[in-house]
Amino acid sequence: MPRRIVPIAAALAMVCAMLSFLTPPSAAAFKNVAEGSEAPGFKLKAADGSEVSLEGFRKDNVVVLVFFATWSERAMTQLADLEKLSRELAPKGLKIVALNVEHEHGSDEDVRRIREKTESLGLTYPVLFDAGLEIYRGYGVVAVPSTAILGEGGVIRATINGYPSSASGEIREMVEVLLGMKKPEAVAAAKVETGHKPVHAALLNYNLGRRLYITGMSDKAEPKLKAAAAADPGWAAPRVMLGEIYLSRSRKRPARVPEAKAEFEAAVAAEPENVVARTGLARVYWQLGSISDSEREVDLAIKKNGAFPPAMLLKAAILGKKGNIPDAEKWIADALALNPNDPEACALAGFAFEAAGDFKRAASMYRKAWLSGGD
Repeated sequence: MPRRIVPIAAALAMVCAMLSFLTPPSAAAFKNVAEGSEAPGFKLKAADGSEVSLEGFRKDNVVVLVFFATWSERAMTQLADLEKLSRELAPKGLKIVALNVEHEHGSDEDVRRIREKTESLGLTYPVLFDAGLEIYRGYGVVAVPSTAILGEGGVIRATINGYPSSASGEIREMVEVLLGMKKPEAVAAAKVETGHKPVHAALLNYNLGRRLYITGMSDKAEPKLKAAAAADPGWAAPRVMLGEIYLSRSRKRPARVPEAKAEFEAAVAAEPENVVARTGLARVYWQLGSISDSEREVDLAIKKNGAFPPAMLLKAAILGKKGNIPDAEKWIADALALNPNDPEACALAGFAFEAAGDFKRAASMYRKAWLSGGD
């Protein structure tokens, strides 16, 4: 049955909803999970036909999860690099799991091509198929590839979006610290020891609040997130998710915008380098009509992580609003290159084109976002 082509008005309504749920707390690789929280479980089919569950890795000291697609050259480079790392450090306890996020509905031809490409790399670690992109959406992947490094118990210790030139060395250093091969103080780039470690009570409440939030129960999530924020004021993640809840509600109740602003400001105060918190605050300023403040915050986010599509696309919208169409188009192209089939990225690209006054391309991106999001 063919997909329906919806009116542009409906697509515009969809992008408003997407903007409200744009950047829940996480490191800049994922929208729905944060460093310090437990990685959501999954059970998926592997390329060899077996079933692989994340639960089977809970007792391992180090697990590297990488979300990849064969259309991403950087992702294929990362898979090859991880294979080299696996052959060296698997005997010491390193486990690697690759999750393919090729398309919403993979064809037999897609599966054949994925198997051929991964087999050509001689991968010895599991390659899983995320049919329907259920896990992709559950984690909230913002760029392909994206990587999560898990410590014992499946706790997320670090994340990386895209695969910049520095990523290979950073992943190795993080892995070696978690394996006990290097002392944390000897590895300045090892984020596993420099990131905030939430207290236990905050983590428990946050994990429950996160699960409620991503299943659409924000009213029930709110008190859990408030409890998490109170238990650990130095942790940004609960504050960012509360900011998202209030910003979403502000569409019908504009009085909630100051509440969202207060939460994002508290998140930034707790973790000044948190890209997601900065981007959230930038979105608040955009909604308040303060373009200069919005640009200041989004520039700070991009300075910290120049490959975070939500920040890149907000930057494009700001430039478009200011009449700088060439630079706006470049930011849009660069952001979409990181995740071209993601409906949220496409919708935000439409939003940026609309801000630039290019309504034809805005309509095209809104339509692509709707079609990519399912029937």
